[in-house]
Amino acid sequence: MQTPIMRAQAERTRAYLAGTRAGKLPDDRSDLDAYLEELAYGGALMSVNSDPARPRVQWNLKPGARQGLDNPDTVYRFIPVSPDYRYEITGRRGTSDDISFQTTDAGPWLHGRLYKTMGVLATTDLRVTADGTFTLTLGSDAGDGRPNHIQLPPQARHIMVRDTMSDWSQTPMSLRVRRVGEPSAPPAPTEGELAAQAASMLERSAPLWVQVPEQYNHVVPVNTLPPAQPTGSGGLQGQYLTTGTFDLTDNQALVITARQGTAKYLGFQLGSDWYISDDYWAHTSSLTNVQAAPNPDGSYTYVIALRDPGVANWLDPVGHHQGLTLMRWQGLSAPLPTTNSPQVELVNLADLPSALPPGTPMASPRDRRLQIVQRQYQTDARAKPTRP
Repeated sequence: MQTPIMRAQAERTRAYLAGTRAGKLPDDRSDLDAYLEELAYGGALMSVNSDPARPRVQWNLKPGARQGLDNPDTVYRFIPVSPDYRYEITGRRGTSDDISFQTTDAGPWLHGRLYKTMGVLATTDLRVTADGTFTLTLGSDAGDGRPNHIQLPPQARHIMVRDTMSDWSQTPMSLRVRRVGEPSAPPAPTEGELAAQAASMLERSAPLWVQVPEQYNHVVPVNTLPPAQPTGSGGLQGQYLTTGTFDLTDNQALVITARQGTAKYLGFQLGSDWYISDDYWAHTSSLTNVQAAPNPDGSYTYVIALRDPGVANWLDPVGHHQGLTLMRWQGLSAPLPTTNSPQVELVNLADLPSALPPGTPMASPRDRRLQIVQRQYQTDARAKPTRP
């Protein structure tokens, strides 16, 4: 992070970001330096764990390294791979709702585009022993029906591992990786080579995370959300999502009501135009189906507002008048009906009570303080590593 090549690229990236949509918005402009540090640190983490001959399981897209509108409910880990080698991943299944091992290229960092997905081993595919442990094999050979095998096609560069938790007291998988067999490893990259690679990753990824919200969020009319659709090739396979934007004054609120359907997990989050999550550990800028309080009919009503409206499911934009919205449904046993998609209404805060469905759960200031304390505790606990 402190090498001259990295700091020089950071300055060039800062000048570029200052001219983007987020760089021109007062609320986002004040976050520019903090965002740049996160973007650079995320790239540095990817660089130091980019050698497929010496793979490690690395947690990334965490606080301090956020990018790509990271999901607050997901622990992301990356393992560098190459079809030239064979690998073994051992682990113990945690208690998260949904897991996946996604075979990808290194699109954002090496090519400045979204990932190309070449395969997914999902929750229903993982074979786990009675004590919760498992072993995965990875190589260029086809599985031919073998359980827990991941084929590595020619373009494979990463295994992206996701643990998604509707309850933040759940635990992610513990994981280890080792390379097995031949050929022998070439010399390890030098620190200078890693720094140059990290600078290149920063240069290539920064424009991507500016372009993606323009293509997916800002094409939707402001303060609306379209019907949920299955994720495209660049995201998690098997999930439904809907994205949009909000633009509110201090005296306005956005009221959103949606249904969970058959999904094990429903998550709603806010993000800034830097295409990262808002502070979710000290604010209620995201809510899962466990964290949110349901209406009497089982639906969920959320309220986005600059100040606490006293509604249980307040989505706090952390001082941002403009920003991004994203809802995810995962672990579905059937396609999501369009009737479960969100219904959205823009209202004045003074008119909010009449816009809420009957029986909408409310929250007192004490309730909110307890909610924040719990989020901070659970976020800290998540950061403690476990071993298989």
